[in-house]
Amino acid sequence: MRSIVTLAALFAAVLPISAASAQTTRGYTVRATRLYSGPLRDYPSVRYVQRGVRVNLHGCLRDWSWCDVTYRANRGWVAGVDLRISHDGRRQGIAADRGIGVISFTFGSYWDTHYQGRRFYGQRQRWQTQYDTAYRPEWGEREQRRDEQPRNNRGQNRDRRQGAERNGDQQQGEVRRRPGTQGQHQGYDAQHRTLPQRAANNPASGRGASDGSDHGKPEGRPHS
Repeated sequence: MRSIVTLAALFAAVLPISAASAQTTRGYTVRATRLYSGPLRDYPSVRYVQRGVRVNLHGCLRDWSWCDVTYRANRGWVAGVDLRISHDGRRQGIAADRGIGVISFTFGSYWDTHYQGRRFYGQRQRWQTQYDTAYRPEWGEREQRRDEQPRNNRGQNRDRRQGAERNGDQQQGEVRRRPGTQGQHQGYDAQHRTLPQRAANNPASGRGASDGSDHGKPEGRPHS
């Protein structure tokens, strides 16, 4: 029974959870470091952190390389090697069996929650691209961008556009093949000559004007 409980605890320790629901652990810095806005030193620095100061750990990535911490109301990421925690009455390094929660890094929600008042937030799109380019599996499930459709939706939209184009081509072909349609709409005579607008509307009038008949004169011999 004891072994089952131990396995369950270890299994729960490696499951990533959200930073909001992670339990806070007291930690300390072992050297002077910086608080970064993401789990890479490429991300903008939030502030400088001195050696030996207390921080609150909200959790670490599953490979324990970076931890999400708060220092004096500043939220950000510190490298795991720069941290120690209080465990079993003494300070120990970051490890899987020390009661630290495993969390993921989701760029959009993390930045929108903690950095909207920061100057570097004005370059959010640039750092979103940095996240997409430098993404690592230990950060957790990859975030889907706001302007990005799921791959299956993109395929469905492409199929719809192609189907609409095929239907349009078929309809145009039917119009071209329909007998008598072109002449009726454009006013062509039997020799495919363009008729005046009045002749096109009145074919009989058009034929009379073309055979040389003198309409409007009385028939028969003229009066002496």
